[in-house]
Amino acid sequence: MILDFGKLNDGTTQKQVDPRKIFSTLKRDARFKRPLDEQADVLDAWYARRASKDLTIKMNTGGGKTVVGLLCLQSSLNENVKPAVYIASEPFLAEQVMAEAAALGIPVTGDEKDPDFIRGRSILVANVHKLFNGRSVFGVGEKKIPIGSVVIDDAHACLSVVNEQFRISAKSGSAVYDKLLSLFEEDLKVQAPSDLLELKDHDPAVVMQVPYWSWQAKKHDVLAIMHAERRSKELEWNWPLLKECLPQCMCVFGGNHVEIAPRFTPIDRIPSFDSAKRRIYMTATLADDTILVSNFKAQTEDVAIPIRPKGGGDIGDRMILAPQEVNPEYTETEIVAMISDVSKKRNVVVIVPSRARAEFWKPFAQQILDKDNIRAGVERLRKGHVGLTVLLNKYDGVDLPGSACEMLVIDGLPEVYGLIERLEMLILDGTKRQLVGQIQRIEQGMGRGVRSSDDHCVVLLLGGRLTQRIHQPEADDMFSAATRAQISLGREVSNQVRGKPINDLIPILNLCFEQNDDWVQAGRNAIVNEEAVVGANIDANQVALRAAFDHVRVGRQDLAIQASQDALNGAKEDKVRGYLMQLLAEQTNATNPAHAQELQLASLSKNSRLLKPIAGTTYHKLSAPANGQAAASVSFMHRFLEGNDLAIWTNGLLDDLSWGEEGSKRFEAAMKDLGSFLGFGSERPEESVGRGPDNVWALGGLNYLVIECKSGAVKAEKINKSDTNQLHGSIVWFNEKYDATCTMTPLMVHPKTVFEYAAAPDPRIRIINGPALKKLRDAISGFSVSLAAKGSFRDAQQVEAQLDHFHLSAKKIVALCTVAQNAK
Repeated sequence: MILDFGKLNDGTTQKQVDPRKIFSTLKRDARFKRPLDEQADVLDAWYARRASKDLTIKMNTGGGKTVVGLLCLQSSLNENVKPAVYIASEPFLAEQVMAEAAALGIPVTGDEKDPDFIRGRSILVANVHKLFNGRSVFGVGEKKIPIGSVVIDDAHACLSVVNEQFRISAKSGSAVYDKLLSLFEEDLKVQAPSDLLELKDHDPAVVMQVPYWSWQAKKHDVLAIMHAERRSKELEWNWPLLKECLPQCMCVFGGNHVEIAPRFTPIDRIPSFDSAKRRIYMTATLADDTILVSNFKAQTEDVAIPIRPKGGGDIGDRMILAPQEVNPEYTETEIVAMISDVSKKRNVVVIVPSRARAEFWKPFAQQILDKDNIRAGVERLRKGHVGLTVLLNKYDGVDLPGSACEMLVIDGLPEVYGLIERLEMLILDGTKRQLVGQIQRIEQGMGRGVRSSDDHCVVLLLGGRLTQRIHQPEADDMFSAATRAQISLGREVSNQVRGKPINDLIPILNLCFEQNDDWVQAGRNAIVNEEAVVGANIDANQVALRAAFDHVRVGRQDLAIQASQDALNGAKEDKVRGYLMQLLAEQTNATNPAHAQELQLASLSKNSRLLKPIAGTTYHKLSAPANGQAAASVSFMHRFLEGNDLAIWTNGLLDDLSWGEEGSKRFEAAMKDLGSFLGFGSERPEESVGRGPDNVWALGGLNYLVIECKSGAVKAEKINKSDTNQLHGSIVWFNEKYDATCTMTPLMVHPKTVFEYAAAPDPRIRIINGPALKKLRDAISGFSVSLAAKGSFRDAQQVEAQLDHFHLSAKKIVALCTVAQNAK
């Protein structure tokens, strides 16, 4: 006899909405006995706040985010907030979610046409590309498939994809690139003639923004170009998302391509997502919660209070060490040899920011993985011992549990590949705004090797610039509570072995590898005792700018200007204030171009890397510090609290003073810092006024160095005519700006000393070639180590003595680190 189960409950049964109660009703695998404590904390908090449009859930890796996300969506369906969509950052992660749902007993589908999905009987699981693209099945500019509730898993990784979709990129040689460059060539030439020449020579380090006043004035010409090329491969997927906000976009050339994108994502172009009643963002690491506002137009008041497990949740054991913090004198060769030795018995994964750095590791690596072979390579790691694996610029979306990765190495600062993002990072170099983005990616990378609470991994942070960034006091507050606790514990370990030879590190690492009881307990205590993070990291300036962007799109220029002014009023750092003043000028230009140019000129007094106004800028002659070289050097070093801070900063500087095609702008910035560090007057005229040499140093006694940096000419056989002419132009510029009482020595940083036949070099030119640069770097290192070891970097007499000893004084430095033309 078949029972009528409806009558058993007298027809009064209602669908359960509480996600924890839903869990108890599911026909699930035996491994799902009950929600973990962390899951229960989060589910209860979400249930209490579920009516909010935008909620962020922050759980440590391995805490069971997938189960939480599925239960939240099932709860929403039971409450008739439908349809429900679960978005993963990668197709293979979507497959994992579907497998988890099947084991949990929650109905899911991968087909957006499935009637059960539309009716709210199952959850659609899809990768982020299906929702966010110019041909989205959910509709672009119109709502084809509605969404009631949506989970964005690995929100930080999904954001990268969303940014790509709302950005047009075209390579040199394409019709889009060539037509746009022709349209704006004169505007770029006014900004920086030498940069334009380098841009045309496809210098990968050059980044040039089209001035906003030129972009606005020629918007109809731009639209005509885009419309004509709308079916090209560069535009077919992205143009539908951007065509409605083209005037609010910025255009940047560099690296052999052009990028066009708005500063904020016009997410309403995907109306199904924009109008979803519930949007849930899940992440293990999100240092900057503001990006949910800027990219997804999330409600600020909602995401300002993220949902976290009580006590911060659970996380696996990580020993996080920066070898150069243990001992700044460790050489790269020593560190790599130690890592390579570990890889003979354990799987070691090294995450690098660029192909050039991947090549460095190639002699030690068993496999190098990029987007094309990463799945097969990760599977090899999971199956057994491989050795040393290199991941190319992959800081998220990779799971390496257990023995798949027992040592994880973050080698160098994560690079930014989008041109617009690179430009912003250059403009905001050294600010908190720049730091928060870098910390975000570093923490993402560190999470690859620990995928559950019973997992463990040694994490090494390599490189002077990386060590320098995480050593900044502001960085601590940007990490999650668990990561901050593990970093602090690692620093305590570093303090105990500081200055020891590198072989003394091996027994320390083994404590984590072999899960020593005392070490494991110390790690757990550190996490438990770490002060819980409260609230979110919300940048009020960015929230105001997002509002300004939205006001412009509906024709309220007056409100946009006021919002931009509010952002400027709330900024404290000069570089950020200058940048925000430029954005205010951009909003003002539409209604008052003359005032916009006044604002643009004023912005340069705060940040020299911004656009040069139409009328240009005035150059003021550089002078050497009036109190002398040693005293000026001491003044520069006041920023360091202790000798180790000085040593770490110097290692970061030396990282930038290296040959490389993509690091030439960093080299120029490092030369400016080096000049100040050594107590000279130091500036970058080409950057600040758009004319002149890369660097000028005022040595004192009206003596100057006029410097052109060609650190990217690593493949050159000789010094070419173009580079020679550029230095000649800088010599002419110096003679125009400085009177006859001033003398100068022209310097070129170039790996070669021989000029090509067509070049006509000035006979006074001195060259910092490979061996000469090494002498300079060695002297800087020795100078820094000596002052740091003695703690004498605040004593002008000691500094003067060390400057003289290492031949870094004004009288000796040219002889130390330069050679004559044609030198061998």
